[in-house]
Amino acid sequence: MDNKQFPEQPEFLPQDFSDIPEEETTLEEEFFSSQPDVPVEEPPVDISFDAADSEAAAEPVSRGSSFMERIPDVGEAEPEEAISLDAAHDALTDPAMGEEITPDEGAMNYHGMLGHDEEEPPFDMSILDDPDLTDAEEPEAAPDPADQEYRDNGQEFDEMFNAPPEEPAPPVRPVRKGRPKRKKGEGLLGIPNILVTCVWLALILAIGVTAGRMMWICASEILAFGREDRVVTLTIYESDTMEDIVDKLYDNGLIRYKSLFNFYADISDAEEDIQPGIYDLNTRYDYHAMVNAMTPRSSREVVELTIPEGYTCRQIFALLEENRICTAVDIGAYAASGELDEHWFLESVPRGSEYCLEGFLFPDTYQFYKNSTPKEALEKMLDNFEVRFSEEMRAQLDALNANVTGGSYGVREVVIVASLIEKESAAPAESPKIAGVIYNRLFRWGDTPAYLNIDAALVYAQGGDNTTINTQLDSPYNTYTNVGLTPTPIANPGLSSLQAALNPETHDYYYYVLNPATGMHQFSTTYEEHEAYRAQFAEAS
Repeated sequence: MDNKQFPEQPEFLPQDFSDIPEEETTLEEEFFSSQPDVPVEEPPVDISFDAADSEAAAEPVSRGSSFMERIPDVGEAEPEEAISLDAAHDALTDPAMGEEITPDEGAMNYHGMLGHDEEEPPFDMSILDDPDLTDAEEPEAAPDPADQEYRDNGQEFDEMFNAPPEEPAPPVRPVRKGRPKRKKGEGLLGIPNILVTCVWLALILAIGVTAGRMMWICASEILAFGREDRVVTLTIYESDTMEDIVDKLYDNGLIRYKSLFNFYADISDAEEDIQPGIYDLNTRYDYHAMVNAMTPRSSREVVELTIPEGYTCRQIFALLEENRICTAVDIGAYAASGELDEHWFLESVPRGSEYCLEGFLFPDTYQFYKNSTPKEALEKMLDNFEVRFSEEMRAQLDALNANVTGGSYGVREVVIVASLIEKESAAPAESPKIAGVIYNRLFRWGDTPAYLNIDAALVYAQGGDNTTINTQLDSPYNTYTNVGLTPTPIANPGLSSLQAALNPETHDYYYYVLNPATGMHQFSTTYEEHEAYRAQFAEAS
């Protein structure tokens, strides 16, 4: 592009600008240079005008003319059109180069300004008489009822408004926060530091001594330091709780502090280890040894025990407790309601009492573990009965029903008869004969009521007391007043008595009496014969 308006300038600027000294900038230049460039938007100006506007703009304004003379006549003259920007620019004269700048007369006349030596003309008061300038009178507004009520009752507001200003309160001195300064050499609450130190040392010493003494007491208790050598027999039942066990240990002098043993039992799970049983404990046992001694699994000592024939459940349970196998209370409770294995001969046996298994705890010689569970002891004897009452004996029961009882007896009734035989026989040799007497009275006595008149049943009803025989005792076991068999067996018969009950001797005897001279029974058929033998033996004794 051929730009002729801007001819080429000679290249006189140096290539390296480092030789040109930098101009010092003023504070104003630094301030304006730091401001962001904001584009200024100019309003659009209407620059279109005609020749009449130029001529009007070119007419000179008389210098010194007053403001009132320049007010146009509103009624006659037409409104002037807006003076264009170019006309206004032409009316102003630019000063020549080097000329002194003076006030522009044309501009001053155009804007109605006065010169330096010109006085302001007097104001024409006639212009105020123009009817167009007067304000129309507005009708007086009716007073507001609410405002009038407020004015009538606003005395309190007036008094408050006209009251003299309150005197300002004296300035409050701010409270200085922070800890008060203490005097040098003083501690808390003004106590000397040396005294505070002594108190703290005494307190620490007291706590240390107390803690050490408590630790020594606990250690000596747990480890059984300084205890006497004494053996104590302790019985723990199935129903005993941990609290009951601790009470027994404390009452027997085995421990001194219940809470300490409870704490030891909690952290060592001693409650799960201690089992029911009868234990010999020494007062010199520490806690660990004591718990181990009450854990039968730790040492399974075997006890060989013989249960005599004819022993009742009461006697068997006492014998087991005496030999440290289990307690009588626990085994009785388990016999009443404990879970037992299935045995065919117990199907007709009602449970619920502690002696409900009477007649089925087979008397024999057993090997028991010390501190066995009640179930272990009972199952050992019940299993033995099931083995001893063989299939041959079941066949004999069928024959008994066919020949003697008429088919009404089961194993429970046979055991009842065997228990009566066991307690009445002086020797196994006479057991079948006594069995014959019982069956004769029950099934072969005709119209005579089947009173068995067995004294051993009364002894059983009296709890084993055989010092007196009360034939008028009100009990279902009194065979003098109740016909038939007793409600339950009265003992645990041996094998010979069971065999006699299944195989009774056939004879015509209905009575028997003990001969003290021989230790055997004398049998008779009639009552008169029986009474004669009784008188004879009583006279001989």
